[in-house]
Amino acid sequence: MQTLARSSSTRQRAIAVDVALAVAIGLVAALAKRYLDFSLGIPGHAGVGWIAVLVSGRLLNGRIGMATISGFVMGAWAIPVGLGHSLGYNLLLYGMAGALLDSGVLLRLPLNRAWGAALAGMIVHLAKYGFIFANAWVSDILRRVEIFGFLGALINHLVFGAAGGLMGWAIWRGGRRLWAQLQQRLSA
Repeated sequence: MQTLARSSSTRQRAIAVDVALAVAIGLVAALAKRYLDFSLGIPGHAGVGWIAVLVSGRLLNGRIGMATISGFVMGAWAIPVGLGHSLGYNLLLYGMAGALLDSGVLLRLPLNRAWGAALAGMIVHLAKYGFIFANAWVSDILRRVEIFGFLGALINHLVFGAAGGLMGWAIWRGGRRLWAQLQQRLSA
């Protein structure tokens, strides 16, 4: 059963249009990560914005592989936008997040339902948290630093991931309603 609603217009769109859309989604996700990080000192809070963009982008652009492109583009834009870390680190981190949204496991989730989008956001943010934790664990420099608040940060990532997924679903759903109203007014 295909859980992502794919309209006939999505199937008829040229792949170049979908790739361009995926690139734009990746840029917006990088900007969301940069400018929706309010430096609150709460681990994971900035995930709400970029996860919302990637989830709504996945719902908007249903072609397989486009969320992966968006994630890699987000990682590529991380340096010019000012997210920190190296290019390789960002490409792996955000490319993995996009690839998860394209993966078979998450394709079985109904992203077009609030609970499915929330669960997808949690999984993506948990994978990001695992990536960062594994990087800190194997790093010779960070190995000497006590990892404080592991469980609290984990819970924050789950909560903020779910919030990001829900926000992405709400953006997609609201956009669909606006598009339907616009089409109705234009045809009247």
